[in-house]
Amino acid sequence: MVASSLIAETIEIEQIGIIDSAITEDMKATVVSKESIDNRVGPGATNPYKALDMLPSVHTGQADVYGLSLDQNSFRIRGLYADTFGRFALTNDGVPSVVNVGQGAMGSILDMENIDSMSFTSGPSNADSGFGFGNNAGSLDMKTKKALDHFEVYMKQTFGGESFSRTFARVDSGKTVHGSKFFISASHSEVDKWRGAGMSKRDNIEAGITVPITDALSVDILAAHNDIERNDYRGLTYAQASDLSTYNDFDFNTQLTGSAANDKYYYDFNKQHFKENLIQANIQARLLDGLLSIKPYHIDTDGYRLGYNSSSNVVNKIDMEQEQNGVVLRYDKSFAWLDAAIGYWYQKIDTIPPPAGQKSYTISNGHLVFSSWGMLNDIGSREFKSPFLTLKKETDDWKVQAGVRYLEMKLPSIQGYTTTAGDVSYDEAMASATIDPDLHVDAITFKKVLPSLNLSYKLSPDVLLNANYAKGYANPWNGPLFSIYKSKKSVFQSAGITLQDIWDKLKLETSDTYDIGMKIKGENWRVEPTLYYSKYVNKQVTVYDPVVNLNYYQSNAQAEGKGVELGAYYEPTPDWELFSALSYNALNFTQNLVTTGGALLEIDGNQVPDAPKWLFKVGSTFKYDGFFLTPALKYVDSRYGDILNTQRIPSYTTMDIECGYVRRNVAGFKEIAATLSLQNLFDRQYIAIIKNDLDDSGTNSASYYPGAPFTAMASLALKF
Repeated sequence: MVASSLIAETIEIEQIGIIDSAITEDMKATVVSKESIDNRVGPGATNPYKALDMLPSVHTGQADVYGLSLDQNSFRIRGLYADTFGRFALTNDGVPSVVNVGQGAMGSILDMENIDSMSFTSGPSNADSGFGFGNNAGSLDMKTKKALDHFEVYMKQTFGGESFSRTFARVDSGKTVHGSKFFISASHSEVDKWRGAGMSKRDNIEAGITVPITDALSVDILAAHNDIERNDYRGLTYAQASDLSTYNDFDFNTQLTGSAANDKYYYDFNKQHFKENLIQANIQARLLDGLLSIKPYHIDTDGYRLGYNSSSNVVNKIDMEQEQNGVVLRYDKSFAWLDAAIGYWYQKIDTIPPPAGQKSYTISNGHLVFSSWGMLNDIGSREFKSPFLTLKKETDDWKVQAGVRYLEMKLPSIQGYTTTAGDVSYDEAMASATIDPDLHVDAITFKKVLPSLNLSYKLSPDVLLNANYAKGYANPWNGPLFSIYKSKKSVFQSAGITLQDIWDKLKLETSDTYDIGMKIKGENWRVEPTLYYSKYVNKQVTVYDPVVNLNYYQSNAQAEGKGVELGAYYEPTPDWELFSALSYNALNFTQNLVTTGGALLEIDGNQVPDAPKWLFKVGSTFKYDGFFLTPALKYVDSRYGDILNTQRIPSYTTMDIECGYVRRNVAGFKEIAATLSLQNLFDRQYIAIIKNDLDDSGTNSASYYPGAPFTAMASLALKF
């Protein structure tokens, strides 16, 4: 727990249960408070998904305790893989946040200390939210902690196992000239890997300013810079994952041996380094008795990933330069009988997978030696155009909200090139490149109408009934498809399959999700049961095709999800609270799969990979005179690593303990707080992550990552 969440003049510690103390009026989303974020996000304070891991149907996993980057973490909602490039919309103040693509080390560009609250939705979002590459798994909107009205300095220092260190500081100016105010923060985090050699390091700086220009016009601006570098963890094969007593600490080689066969697995040949920049604004104006908001944003990423490619027996270096620009326009107006909102979201991003440039290196005497350009492409822009409309009507007992969003998504055209250039820049290589006519695809545009409907009825002051429907979507992963065709072009062509043939079969994955639930509140308890059903069409999976003896990406699977969720809270005494979350998630394929080559895969009824059916979380908090103690237990059911359900990973249970002490107005400080966190208390060996993003069916297509061992960490926070 982060001590800042425990602020209270009377030294009373806030409730930290999984649901709020009052029945929320939000019809679909779960609002996660600042206290809950600080309590659950973990000492790394960069992975927003960790703040959700005690909620029903949420399954998170981290390659290490601290989670300094997101791409080697897993995140599933109701069994569905939630990645920001395909199925999950991560936004900040309503606009898309940085997108994790190409397995790069991009994570959340914002420090979680600067997040004031979050709004989380399981399944597709309402029509006026969930903007991003996809939202059929869910969405998460983070609200920035704006500059304070008063001057304040907050500092926090954390230390932990594996030489972990994190320093965070934030300064708020308070109101200055004409009521303007600003904040600036900085953090430095670093940690050694808990298995193998290498480290992770992250530096971040953020600033925000609020300017009230007139009574009817204001401007908020947020800027952030993120610099993250790290050595990757090595994934295990299924055979290794089945023998953790032997392979739990298995990783990349720590030393060069001079043997190319061994040195391809050298830890420093498998690493990443990225720099990210974000700037976004919110311009609000009172107009015609309504509120107009204009939210432009820009995100850019520049870096590289170095990693061994077993299929080609080389070390690849992928340079990634991406630029993401967009705007969200919205106008809200209340009429005598309803509230209305109309808006428009536009986004353009360059470039996007497949990589524009990828170099291949061989290993000689422990050094990387340039071999060739593995990939050289000219990639167009990916564009999103999406107008939306929502209408809401409220009475004393009823609330109805209906919305519709039109989505137009354009996948870029791609032209591949060949070159004999050496280890030069992308521009230099393109200057002497030759067009490869077999590696060209035209742009594709998908169009879809996305309706949503929410109903709630207040049966009594303490009982709220609700029902929801929404259609969601998921962006097709086209990068892996282009890459496999390029590397195996002759195999496809011998079977009479062109790149355009398989490209034209790409489809937009869509989903229809229905859920009904209740929110019931007693004097000292709360219960929130939910039933849901989801239908997925054109589900995107990577399929083994025996016609060409290859695994490649196709979007022709069908699946359905259904389940039960139950969140509960009980407070036996004012100093003792209990909280729990139970969920059953069945996410199954509903038909056998026919590959592009005509092969039949019998997967009807199989569970989607890395999707545990049962999740159970329970915790308790004891409080006394500023002290607190919170043990929390999490059970994750068994799951599979492949769509054929042959690679079973057993269930596991872990336990964490958080404790601390906080005092206000002591020794000249507004607050002094100390915390101690004990993760995986019983040092359980288990598989935390099954890396099978595209639900691959091929043998050894999934990678398995063990969970971190017992880890202790402590922090001290000062506010003045």
